[in-house]
Amino acid sequence: AGGFFAPPTMGTPASQRWPQASSVPGEHVAAGSFDTALQLLKRQVGVCDASPLKQLFVSVAMGCQVVVSGTPGAPVVESSLHRNFAEHTWTPRGTSGLPGVSVTVASLGERVKTGYKSFTEGKLPEAQASFTQTLQMGLVCCVDTKQELDELRDIMGVCKEYVTATLIETTRREKFKEDPVRNVELAAYLTHCKMQPLHSLISLRSAMTSAVKLKNFNTAASFARRLLELNPKAEHKEQALKVLKVCDGNKSNAEQIEYDERNPFVVCTVTFKPVYRGSPLSRCGFCNAPFDPSCKGKVCAVCKVAEIGYSGTGLQNSRQQSGRGGRQQKEESFDDY
Repeated sequence: AGGFFAPPTMGTPASQRWPQASSVPGEHVAAGSFDTALQLLKRQVGVCDASPLKQLFVSVAMGCQVVVSGTPGAPVVESSLHRNFAEHTWTPRGTSGLPGVSVTVASLGERVKTGYKSFTEGKLPEAQASFTQTLQMGLVCCVDTKQELDELRDIMGVCKEYVTATLIETTRREKFKEDPVRNVELAAYLTHCKMQPLHSLISLRSAMTSAVKLKNFNTAASFARRLLELNPKAEHKEQALKVLKVCDGNKSNAEQIEYDERNPFVVCTVTFKPVYRGSPLSRCGFCNAPFDPSCKGKVCAVCKVAEIGYSGTGLQNSRQQSGRGGRQQKEESFDDY
């Protein structure tokens, strides 16, 4: 009455609301709350070196904000972007909107395709950079359905395998070019990375050729048989059959190598040695890459950000994820390959 005007209560800005309502690191990054995001990432997956994430954090935070100009002389209007803009509701404290994080499962899938292309063309530095960055971007990706979460986990698994593969092949070419025994060993390890059929075929051809040069005919024959199982093109099939014919007449290995294809193993990307089933190992708290127990406490050579041997609560990419216990990655027995 009497013309009295009561201004509405100011709502809570998204930069405060999102971190308060979420344990998803990506949503904290979108709000510009980098400190709390890093605290979550440390607790969940053991991130201990945040330097590779700086530009990613800035890009995600900037990509979630929009500035609209008003009339001349009036201040600009800042607003936050929401990924559920079609269904979120308004409340006295703001909206129920979820941050529109620019890193999505679809965008990561496209980056994986770029990595595949570089790997196929033999551009290993580019492929390694693409897969490493895609893996790191998984830390801030936000999803809303179980299907998206499963797809994200698959993408991160692919990236882990391909970063491992590029590290093995780069090390083989650069450090062991003049060491034929270690050269063959690493070529053999590469064939056990979980890659696309085309890339597995490329690795098997390389390993087969290297083993023949070393006069390890039994090992070369094994690679040739595995190559034929992939139904290669005629020229590659012919090459493998010729190698088998030579090997059948020379059933021996001239050099002893640290490689047993019949005993499942994973490769430590610090020592570049196999860790066979039944042996203790440590895993990265984030990407789950395997390492020799002596590497515990170091920064992961695959994702470049998390601690080897850290057992966290598990990465949260969705508000619908239930809490999970640690994955017991400190010093476990090899049991999943």
